[in-house]
Amino acid sequence: MSEIKKTDHFYLIDGSGYIFRAYYALPPLTRKSDGLPTGAVSGFCSMLFKLLEDSKSDNNLQKPTHFAVIFDSARKTFRNEIYADYKANRSEAPDDLVPQFEYIRKSVLAFNLPSVDLINYEADDLIATYTEQILAKGAKVTIVSSDKDLMQLYKKEVRLYDPMKNKFVTPEDIVNKFGVDSKKVIDVQALAGDSSDNVPGVPGIGIKTAAELINKYGTLEKLLENAQEIKQNKRRETLIENKNKAIISKKLVTLKKDAPIDRKIEEFKLLEIDKDKLYKFLREMEFNRLLSSAISAYGEPDLLSQNVDLEIKKKPQVINKKNYYLIKNEKEIDKWIKEAEESGELAIDTETSSLDAHQAELVGISLSTKIGRACYIPIGHKSDGCLKKEVVLKKLKPLLEDKSVKKIGQNIKFDFIVLYKQDIKMNSMEDTMLMSYVLDAGKNRHNMDTLSEIHLNHKTITFKEMVGTGKKEINFSEVELQKAMEYAAEDADITYRLYKIFNKNLKTEKLTNIYEIFEKPLIEILALMEIEGIRIDSEFLKNLSEKFEKKIKNLEKQIFKISKKEFNIGSPKQLGEIIYNDLKIAGLKKTRKGSFATSASVLEDLAFKGNQFPQLILDWRQVSKLKNTYSDSLPEHINPKTKRV
Repeated sequence: MSEIKKTDHFYLIDGSGYIFRAYYALPPLTRKSDGLPTGAVSGFCSMLFKLLEDSKSDNNLQKPTHFAVIFDSARKTFRNEIYADYKANRSEAPDDLVPQFEYIRKSVLAFNLPSVDLINYEADDLIATYTEQILAKGAKVTIVSSDKDLMQLYKKEVRLYDPMKNKFVTPEDIVNKFGVDSKKVIDVQALAGDSSDNVPGVPGIGIKTAAELINKYGTLEKLLENAQEIKQNKRRETLIENKNKAIISKKLVTLKKDAPIDRKIEEFKLLEIDKDKLYKFLREMEFNRLLSSAISAYGEPDLLSQNVDLEIKKKPQVINKKNYYLIKNEKEIDKWIKEAEESGELAIDTETSSLDAHQAELVGISLSTKIGRACYIPIGHKSDGCLKKEVVLKKLKPLLEDKSVKKIGQNIKFDFIVLYKQDIKMNSMEDTMLMSYVLDAGKNRHNMDTLSEIHLNHKTITFKEMVGTGKKEINFSEVELQKAMEYAAEDADITYRLYKIFNKNLKTEKLTNIYEIFEKPLIEILALMEIEGIRIDSEFLKNLSEKFEKKIKNLEKQIFKISKKEFNIGSPKQLGEIIYNDLKIAGLKKTRKGSFATSASVLEDLAFKGNQFPQLILDWRQVSKLKNTYSDSLPEHINPKTKRV
């Protein structure tokens, strides 16, 4: 372990304070796979992630070199030996919070940070002890907590950051709170007591009176020595009668600076995030949104370092295509139907003339009944060799509508819509794209090409390789049959292989219920919603767009009148220059990447303070979005056949 330098900066986090703030700030959440309460864990992780990112940002001139999250170890501490009723007024932790404590400590380790506690001591005592040790080495400390009790530690080289108020505590804040400076906080607390911790204090004396007395006498001890001097009879008698309570109270509120800690400050060195460890924890907890944020901040996971992906290190896997067949007559289909009925499942993929399922013409169908065995049935190609569409669909319809046979697809909603238009309503569907999403949301994309490389170490034939790009792009119906067969049969085979892997993984990770109950039923529901569509009034939307355009022009006139020049309102750079450099209506704010901060929240804050300019920008953005996203765009999505969106 490296020695502590005077340039080092320690961030000591009051983890216990974060727990209860997280618990009460968020609605109850549960892990879908097993019902474990996770609301406090989720909130705690989000707060910790934000704190880490903010502390490392360019805007922070005092970045941490060391970092530790410190917790209370138990309800009872040495203070209960001094005063048995200490914190006795506090109720037990809520039932749904208790099982989350373990996972909150695990989350700290997942972020590659030290998790610290000590039997018989509170987190505040450990923070006080570590602060003394750090200062003795000449380094600096930032304490992150909203706990007023820690104000007694405020001094030069010790900052207090209140995450609830999102600000650093100043000497003025301490005086406003206790009426004295940080050195005398414990004396005021001893007199006034603390109802939240059941610290008795002296009855009848509040913060204001306590501060007045301590400012006059200096310390609690000197006040008690000279209590006879106090002119007010009741106050004098109360102090004399409750002298012992005051002395006990001071012992209770004074933080230990010599707790017998078993972790050295050198162990708190801030380490790089272990992406694999963090992402694994977030996936296990099903914190998909936070996982996505973490990946954006720290980068994609190193799949090669995970045991489950070790096989990716091997050379690319060659998938044998010798059992891929081009169906050349209708009778051959019967054999494939029989195989599907016997196995009770088949992978299916439709090839079409368009990527829009609602306007696409069916060009062909590929099937796979066993791993490595697949076929392609061409019915809509422009070349010779296609089978009669009506005959093929008549043969396949009973199989595809048979509830006892699973139909497996990659984004099978697309295939459902295409076949529904051919009077075939598929059921008993499985979707490898949805299965992948349930297993690895936020970890990677879920298209077939990506999934094949990750799970099969196989690079598929891409759609672009088939149809080309740009001016040379052709329709899939123009692709030569043999090439179309290799591409389509591979799709069905890969889908079948992925299904086998994902089906096993869902059971292993206990996520089958999530997929079966929440995701799979939506395939047909969403498909039927899309098929039905929504009728819109094009003329009404046209008139609405014209009204929006007039409002936008009017807002632009008002904006340019204030800015005294025209500029691109949609440009954050130009807008930032107007706000911060020209109008100077706010102190300079920049994003993490160094550009001007012009987000909605920034503008809303400025507007709330009474500035007209940011409010006009917000109005302009809202109306422009309504026009561009809805009134202008919706008519472009009308299906020419159904006249619906």
